[in-house]
Amino acid sequence: MNTLFDILMKEGNSKLAIRYAKRIIKDNKDMLSSRIAPGTKVYALVEELTKYLSQEEQKRFVL
Repeated sequence: MNTLFDILMKEGNSKLAIRYAKRIIKDNKDMLSSRIAPGTKVYALVEELTKYLSQEEQKRFVL
């Protein structure tokens, strides 16, 4: 889908998704990441990649 990112940015809430993902990892800190479901560290990648966005676009991701 060519418009998937645009749909997610319009309809979704990236800040909330990152917050929830961090909470899942934190709540299961004694477990291996591979054992946490649904738990990935994709949020860390998203946070790293937002450094390359304009300051205006970063506001959609950074808490």
